[in-house]
Amino acid sequence: MANELKNDEPLDSAVQVSAIDSLAENPSPVPVVELTPKTSRGLRFWLIILSGCLVDFTTALDATIITTALPKITAAIHGEQQYVWLANTYVLASTAVMPFVGQTSNIFGRRMPMIISVILFSIGNALAGASVSSAMLIASRVVTGLGGGGIFVLNDLIICDLVPVRERSKFLGFRITIATIATIIGPVLGGALGQSSWRWVFFINLPFSGIALFIMVPFLRLKHKREPTWAKKLARVDFLGNLIFVASIIAVLFGLIMGGTLYPWSSWHIIVPLVLGFSGWALFHIHQASPACKEPSMPPLLFGNRTSVVCLFLTFVACGLLEWVVYFLPIYFQTLKAASPLTSGVDVLPFSIFYVPLAVVTGGIMSKFGKYKPIHWVGFASTSVACGLLSILDASSPTVEWVFFQLILSVGAGCTLISILPVIQASLPETYAATATGTFNFVRNFGFVWGITLPSIIFNARIDQNLHWVQDEAIRLQLRNGAAYGFAGTGAITQLPDQTMIQVHSVYASALKTLWQVAAGIAALAFILVFIEKDLVLSMELETDFGMEEKKQEKGLPVTQQ
Repeated sequence: MANELKNDEPLDSAVQVSAIDSLAENPSPVPVVELTPKTSRGLRFWLIILSGCLVDFTTALDATIITTALPKITAAIHGEQQYVWLANTYVLASTAVMPFVGQTSNIFGRRMPMIISVILFSIGNALAGASVSSAMLIASRVVTGLGGGGIFVLNDLIICDLVPVRERSKFLGFRITIATIATIIGPVLGGALGQSSWRWVFFINLPFSGIALFIMVPFLRLKHKREPTWAKKLARVDFLGNLIFVASIIAVLFGLIMGGTLYPWSSWHIIVPLVLGFSGWALFHIHQASPACKEPSMPPLLFGNRTSVVCLFLTFVACGLLEWVVYFLPIYFQTLKAASPLTSGVDVLPFSIFYVPLAVVTGGIMSKFGKYKPIHWVGFASTSVACGLLSILDASSPTVEWVFFQLILSVGAGCTLISILPVIQASLPETYAATATGTFNFVRNFGFVWGITLPSIIFNARIDQNLHWVQDEAIRLQLRNGAAYGFAGTGAITQLPDQTMIQVHSVYASALKTLWQVAAGIAALAFILVFIEKDLVLSMELETDFGMEEKKQEKGLPVTQQ
């Protein structure tokens, strides 16, 4: 009972009185022993897991295969002026729709929203592959993003419906392994297809999503509480709240994506959408807490619970730093080590390869021992130490150093990648699983966006601040105002005169040092915040209204099915 009272889930007054009376009568309570429930995980269970892995693979492939092929695609459809939109409309659409998907899956169940999301994802890719103009491709990527956003939320949620909280990180580890395989092969495959037939960059996703649909339609049969009429279902949807949220997040993401690329950060084109977006976001949360909102898509309890609040922040930091590393670690190799973009991709393999197996191991440890705070401490401490060590790298650093530093970094990512969502869910009532998962996925994606934006601001500011170290005026012009990142991948640094090369190296080294020091500080802050998390019991009991359909219905007991 003592452990149960630590749970952040709110108790009604009757339960509180009963608990207090029980403790008064039994001053030395008997420890609660949780028994692993006997669960039947037959063929249908594993087919559902397989379909989830397939859509994880294809969404990860879609996100990474386009990175190397996009320059070729934009040239083919004459979309150079729309490059930023072509690269980011998927992120905009998928991020904005996540809380809406989480809420509606509580009303309509998981099955149909998931099938619709996979269909949208497939239609978007089919249209993208058939695109004849940049406008058509942008619209297609929006459709793909709507489907992808739904898949991200619902795939996590279906795991929650089928697996008790203590085992969820283990199954999330399986899925993240599959997705990472796609992440690794995506850029290579994208480069190859971009040179031969760029349309297959999109068409290649269709077989995987098609097989997933072929499995889902007959086997993804999940229960849910059904309303008697469609009118009552629609009345539960938070249309106003989601409209405010989507408009606000699009405005915020517009500012973050366009800032420093199409417009300077001081431009009204950036300031206005950011101010309007964050103001609208505040209005959204006011609406969620008001009596006008009958069924919130992002309930206030998510932010009134210390463990869930801390874990959402840890999610934001972990995902932001992951993107931070992915985008800026190769810059060290391309500038100070004179590596080509391809070679720099090989140089970051110590991090890319090892953090995924470590995430799977983390999931197994959480499942076996039911502990998560030590994992979070190790994860953020390793990330902070590794980023601090990366800040001391220079052009003369030996291979053993940067390999070892990346291995420490992989420990950080492996410990935090999949270990946070189950804790958020454990800190809340089971009825909040859908909205909590939708919010978690939104925060994760939002962290990815900031993981590009914040280090870019730091990097470009330091470059501009120290450009006076470079005596060659022509080179200074090629590096200022955000151009240094792209310049790093051209290989032009190796062609510079020795004296100018040393000066340029100094500018890049200074910018990277500051960038990694800030990352180390952010990870250290996350480490401290882990102390605020409560020690909750990660239950082995599965209590949900959304599990798999029973094959037989007991006589006299109605079962609501989808």
